[in-house]
Amino acid sequence: MMITIRKATKADAQACWDIRNAAINKGCAGFYDAGDLIIWTEGELTEQFSRIVDAHFYVAEQSNDEPPLKRVVGMVMLDEPYAQLEALFVSPDTMGLGVGKVLLQFIETMAFNQGIAQLRLESTLNAVDFYRHCGFGGKGLEEESIYCSPRGIALECMVMYKNLVRRKPVQNAD
Repeated sequence: MMITIRKATKADAQACWDIRNAAINKGCAGFYDAGDLIIWTEGELTEQFSRIVDAHFYVAEQSNDEPPLKRVVGMVMLDEPYAQLEALFVSPDTMGLGVGKVLLQFIETMAFNQGIAQLRLESTLNAVDFYRHCGFGGKGLEEESIYCSPRGIALECMVMYKNLVRRKPVQNAD
């Protein structure tokens, strides 16, 4: 599976909305009340969400050769003023295949190159282990919190931080 990251456009908004909702429903099941998940994911794509996707999101696009096909399988955004990672969602059928890690590394590099020394995120409970595996959190770098959704629900979450450092370029073995 070949994954490329590109700047999202308004045309990607529906795919991002659908991936967000599917990822919440699959990943968060068992961690949060089923009624809260319904409230969190109900409704149709809004113009406001479409504008945010167009302005701030990056998408992971999967390419297949047979037949030639590209499809959006994940998304992420960097809220630069707050040095915060937002909206990292991966399509349920590609969870566990490295798409989230590629998106995360992309945003970490972007943040570091913009002078951000420490990245913040609010993790759903189901994703805490993923973020820890990727270097977030740990002693003094995480705290329990409550995410208050604009839809009126309150969800337990973990605020996590990661100190960013320049990545060493990958060396090709000759």
